Amino acid sequence: MPSEWRTSAGSPDECGSCGGTEFDNDNFCVNCGTRRPASPRHSDIDLDSVAGSSDIGKRHHNNEDAMGLAVADAWCAAIVCDGVSTSSRPDTASSAAAASGIRTMSRELDKVTDFDEAAVTAVLKRAVGAAQAGAALAAGSEVGPNPPSTTLVSAIVSPAGVTVGWIGDSRAYWVPDGDISGAGVLTVDDTLAGQLAAAGVTISDDAPNAGALLRWLGADATDTQPHIHTFVPDAPGRVLVCSDGLYRYAPEPTELAAITHTGTAIDVAQALVSFAVTAGGHDNVTVVVLPYTGPFAAPGSRPEPGAATVPQDADGTDAIEVAEVAPDPADRAGPPGNDAPQSPE
Repeated sequence: MPSEWRTSAGSPDECGSCGGTEFDNDNFCVNCGTRRPASPRHSDIDLDSVAGSSDIGKRHHNNEDAMGLAVADAWCAAIVCDGVSTSSRPDTASSAAAASGIRTMSRELDKVTDFDEAAVTAVLKRAVGAAQAGAALAAGSEVGPNPPSTTLVSAIVSPAGVTVGWIGDSRAYWVPDGDISGAGVLTVDDTLAGQLAAAGVTISDDAPNAGALLRWLGADATDTQPHIHTFVPDAPGRVLVCSDGLYRYAPEPTELAAITHTGTAIDVAQALVSFAVTAGGHDNVTVVVLPYTGPFAAPGSRPEPGAATVPQDADGTDAIEVAEVAPDPADRAGPPGNDAPQSPE
C-alpha cells in the first residue's frame, strides 16, 4: 500500500478559554485575547499497525506534546516531540517538529528499496534535520532570548529491525510479548543525570541540575544531531515511544512493561495515557505504539534491560560523552524532566 502519515499538530477550532471561534493573524482569540495553541488538548491517531494517543494532563494550560505517525507495507514509524516548558510557545516547536519530521520520514522511507541499517539511519537523520528546521522556524523572524524548543524521539520498525533516534529526554522502550524481563529502555536521556548514568555514575534525582536538558531542537540549539541506535529483537513485541509524562510514573522498563497490556496499538496507547493521567497527570503525556513482528535475531541476542543501550560509534566507543563541565545552576537548574531551563551556555 502507499505510505500514509498523520500528525496531531493543528490548532483547535475553538478557544480553550472562552469557546470563541475567531482568531487574529497571530492566533489570538479576538474575544478574550488567549493565544490559540498549536495542538489540541487530546488527540488519537490510529493507522492500524501503529497508533498513538496524546493528552494535556491535569496541570498544563496547553498540550505541548505532538506526535507524527506513518505506515506502509514494509515499515511503520513515529515521532514524539515534547515542547520544553520553560521556552516561549513550546507547543509551536513540538508541533512544527513533529509535522516536518514525519512528513520527511515518510517521503524518504518510500524511496528505500534495501532496508539495511545504513539506509534507515540516513532516513532518520534527514527526518530529524527537517524537525529541527520546523522547530527553528517556529521562533519567527525575531528569535528572542528564549525561542520555542522541543525534545524529539523517533522509531522506525522495518526489515532492518528497530531503529530509534532522539534528542532530549523523551524515550523509546522495548516491550517483548510474553516474558517482560526482556523489556528495556532504548534511549539515554540528554540530561546531566542521564549522561552520567550512561557512564556508570549515579547521582540523586534531586541533585542540582540532575534533570537539566543538555540538548534540544529549536532556533537556539547548537547540537542537533540525533543519537541513533538499531537492534533486532529475538521475539515479537512492541516499541513504545513516549514523552516524560508517561515514564515519570513508570520509569523502569519492567515496570512499564507490566502495565502494557495486550490489545490493538490504539488500545494500548490509550490505556497508557489513561494510566499516566490517573496517576497524577503532572505533565502532558503522549504514547505511540509500534508492534514488531520480525525478522528476528538469534535467541539471546537482544539487549538486556538497561545494558548495551548507549549508542556506540564505529570504533566501539560510546557516542554520548559525559559533559566535562556541569551546567551553570543559574542557567539550567530545575526539576527532573524537560521543565528545566535550557538556555545554552
